[in-house]
Amino acid sequence: MDKFVRVTGAAAPLMRINIDTEVVIPMNRLVAHKRGELGRYCFEAWRYGPDGSEDPEFVLNKPRYRKARILVAGENFGCGSSREHAVWSLSDFGFRCIIAPSFGDIFYWNCFQNGVLPIRLPEYQVKELAVEIETSENAIMTVDLETQSITTPGGRKVAFTGDPERHLALLEGLDEIGMTLKLDSKIRAHQARDRGSRPWIYRREETPHVARLLILAGDGIGPEILAEVRRVVEWFIAERHLAVELHEEPFGISAWKAHGELMRKETWNAIVAADAILFGAIGSPEYDKIPAEARKVDQLLRMRKELDLFCNLRPVRTLPALSGASTLRPDVIEGCDMMLVRELCGGIYFGTPRGREKLADGSERAVNTCIYTTPEIERIARAAFELARTRSGRVCSVDKANVLPETSGLWRDTVQTLRDRHYPDISLSHMYVDNCAMQLVRAPKQFDVLLTENLFGDILSDCAAMVAGSLGMMPSASMGAVRPDGGRRALYEPIHGSAPDIAGKRIANPLGAIMSFALCLRFSLGLAQEADRLEQAVSAAIAHGARTLDIAQPGEKTISTKAMGDAVLTELKQIQ
Repeated sequence: MDKFVRVTGAAAPLMRINIDTEVVIPMNRLVAHKRGELGRYCFEAWRYGPDGSEDPEFVLNKPRYRKARILVAGENFGCGSSREHAVWSLSDFGFRCIIAPSFGDIFYWNCFQNGVLPIRLPEYQVKELAVEIETSENAIMTVDLETQSITTPGGRKVAFTGDPERHLALLEGLDEIGMTLKLDSKIRAHQARDRGSRPWIYRREETPHVARLLILAGDGIGPEILAEVRRVVEWFIAERHLAVELHEEPFGISAWKAHGELMRKETWNAIVAADAILFGAIGSPEYDKIPAEARKVDQLLRMRKELDLFCNLRPVRTLPALSGASTLRPDVIEGCDMMLVRELCGGIYFGTPRGREKLADGSERAVNTCIYTTPEIERIARAAFELARTRSGRVCSVDKANVLPETSGLWRDTVQTLRDRHYPDISLSHMYVDNCAMQLVRAPKQFDVLLTENLFGDILSDCAAMVAGSLGMMPSASMGAVRPDGGRRALYEPIHGSAPDIAGKRIANPLGAIMSFALCLRFSLGLAQEADRLEQAVSAAIAHGARTLDIAQPGEKTISTKAMGDAVLTELKQIQ
């Protein structure tokens, strides 16, 4: 649609009242003619006689008004049929503006949709304009939409008003679809919030999909904490009719002891086939007893890379009952709720060249390479911005651009450009990683969504654990790109690691792993209400005094890993 800023041209007075759209363009002309061809038939019954010749007395046939661009008309112009062909016909004839005391309602709005400016003026002003047009030396007028003024043939200024939004649309050349697309970012933000709060409305199939969940307990405390996660999953299957198929495979040291290899082909096939993976931990002193060649590949990093689990989410929340478990003052962390978004498939963890080598003088040299590309940065930044739309709309991007102008410089530039082009509704700030580490323990409540590259995210999330009270309270989700069917590969794990020093003692905190399953409910299974239910149960268990050793204050009673699982299941049964 052409923009309307101002129009200067001849004005024609047509002071008849109740001009019907059927008079503007006869219906029979719409059968064989399309938009762009209707101008010759505009006011056909008045412009032509029965023999097809022009009526010289009709105003638009007079030489003075033949190329009129502004029509001044009587009241109730455009009444009758609701079809927009009347506006097309007037536009094809050459009119860009129609001035009248009143319009047919539908015709009035159709004008805005098709680049024609309708102006309502009091009847006496319209009549004055018509007289001035007829009596002036020329019939030239100017209509300026920016200043909302009409310059008459005699040089008078006449002000007009109208619907501000419709006027803006004409100035920008936008119809209703165009105006709607201007709100695209806000619409997407609403949809994201709505999908999170009411996912059942967006269900794509009548028969619920049975998701395949794979448990990989792994090393150290992994089997102990994943046993409690399994109990929670089975509760949801039995009591909440969760449609999942649960399968478990040995991973890490247990796989080596059972099968003589760290990653069986059968296990890898199960990993690839799974809709989501519930992972425990990797790492044990026993790896030193395995031949170096057999343990050359870090299987967790392999899963992240080959499944392309680039988006790592690490929520950090302070539970009121645990504010005393942190070494930070309660007033510093109370009410803190942030989300770390970490890029997980690039950076120094995967860059090449890498390795160690002996030098001629007997010393060694080690090399690791940090590499990032624009697409890698864009996709994780996009994930952070989309997530921010479901929260408070704030993203802080972390880098070290002052010292690493190549990788961190590209990171900062790419994130800023993406925000400016596609996410203008998001408030974006940048912070150096060393300052961010300090701010996490100084004033963590300033953050909402924290966006980081791989190495920085690994470090900062451990630092942020003190906001939550313990590493044992920290869940995470590692997700791939959304597939055409709406699904995405994902791995859910607590961030605390294998903790071999307490493995087998049954004192590990399973809540990070249990809340990782809550993330699975939310992101992989689309069950936000069930995720809320589980998170409420964890909060209630803590509020009622359940404490494993890592979150207990001096003098508080501590319970076992299984007893903490019992406490969560007890609270689940209480929630209506």
